[in-house]
Amino acid sequence: MDETIIQNALAGTLEEEGAENVFLSEVGWAYYLDKEGKQSYNMNERFSMASDGYVTPSILSNPLEVLVAYKNAIVKAAGNPLEAAFPTISNDQSGARAWAPGGEIKARTIKPKEKDFDPKKRITGIPGYNMFGAPGSKGLFGGDPEEELGGIFSK
Repeated sequence: MDETIIQNALAGTLEEEGAENVFLSEVGWAYYLDKEGKQSYNMNERFSMASDGYVTPSILSNPLEVLVAYKNAIVKAAGNPLEAAFPTISNDQSGARAWAPGGEIKARTIKPKEKDFDPKKRITGIPGYNMFGAPGSKGLFGGDPEEELGGIFSK
């Protein structure tokens, strides 16, 4: 594969191969998902709605373009630091991030199991100890907590 990339780069046909196979690049995949799936890719804004144009200058671009894009990104992040630091689809304020039309569950590769929350099919009321908060309802050993611990929790 490396030889093919080098050969295509030297021949100047690398962009043509990328246009044929959008899955070979992250930008191509983002464009495809936006165009065909009406969704964003990798928690980024949708390709057609990106505030920075999605394709930003690289290290090989004009240094002035790189600095301007960097300044714009810093100004955008300073304007809304929480949105920049913690991007989410469900709380996106710009409206540029989106799940696939079926929603989050249909967009997942591994779907969650369907759970039946019928209380008759679940085991409840098991005595125990909760080390992370409130004590169990039946004490440490299944009895009254005040009797078990010698009344240290009594009033």
